[in-house]
Amino acid sequence: MPITAKLSNKFYEKLGDDVANELVEWLNQSLRPLAGIRGRAVFVIDGAQNLPPATLEQVRVLTNLETEKRKLLQVVLFGQPELDRKLASESIRQLRQRITFQYELKALAEDEVGDYVNHRLTVAGYVGQPVLSAGAVRKLHRASRGLPRLVNILSHKALLLVYGEGGYRVEPRHVRAAAHDTPAAASTHWGWPSARPPPAAARG
Repeated sequence: MPITAKLSNKFYEKLGDDVANELVEWLNQSLRPLAGIRGRAVFVIDGAQNLPPATLEQVRVLTNLETEKRKLLQVVLFGQPELDRKLASESIRQLRQRITFQYELKALAEDEVGDYVNHRLTVAGYVGQPVLSAGAVRKLHRASRGLPRLVNILSHKALLLVYGEGGYRVEPRHVRAAAHDTPAAASTHWGWPSARPPPAAARG
């Protein structure tokens, strides 16, 4: 059985039990053979902003697994901006001090949005001309504000609209309709007729 499967099974077996020390020792013994063949073990946690401080402290303990020459386990945390605020807490400063590389994913630029969607389509098996028109890319960038998650949602909805019409090309109107159906994007200023803002005196 692959070591990844063994690790997963072990975590599930121990879930909810007060066996932190036992689990760490088991991991230490299990990962050493992998290090002996110059293998690399990576523990990836998505949505890390939702972890309570006590769990993050256990993550720190896992970073102590090492031989005389190398770390046995690399830990990668993915999270929303709330994770940064949580890591800034004094209670988990020891974990923060162990972070050797940190990167904040910025919003995509307009040309990057087009490249990103084309790449996703290619990975999915699409071969052919770009599906989004230049105008659709511009609208998609404005509606999503360059946020990859919103780009995914809006692209998906726009493609469904095109499919429903029996068409091939995503145009600005498809992105507009997708944005109006997506609360996180519906408030975006589009540059077409919309409700006028109240007078300055009323805005306060």
